[in-house]
Amino acid sequence: MTMNDQDMLFEWDSWKSHALDLGVAGDLAELGRSIMRDAYLERWPEEILGECGWWDDGFGMLAQAQKNPQETRKRWTALLKRYGRRRTATPLAARSRALQLRSRLAGEEQRIA
Repeated sequence: MTMNDQDMLFEWDSWKSHALDLGVAGDLAELGRSIMRDAYLERWPEEILGECGWWDDGFGMLAQAQKNPQETRKRWTALLKRYGRRRTATPLAARSRALQLRSRLAGEEQRIA
């Protein structure tokens, strides 16, 4: 048995694909995908999961995105801001400078002691 791309999709990927097929704007479909994924992976509060598609397979989210895309975009952005916990990645150069500074400061502390 071989796996194809469809076998590797998660619920949120399927939702995004369906939303795009129904004419939802690409950025809004991606935002909806993020809401579904993050709510599940980051264990958002139970009372929020319904709004993130987990009790109705995302049908309410699709209807919302089609009926009122502007308000939906605002609400979903607010949900991500409120409940999202993933930190923004630090660029490698900045991380490298921070590590160098930390090791230099540690070396100075050892000389003082």
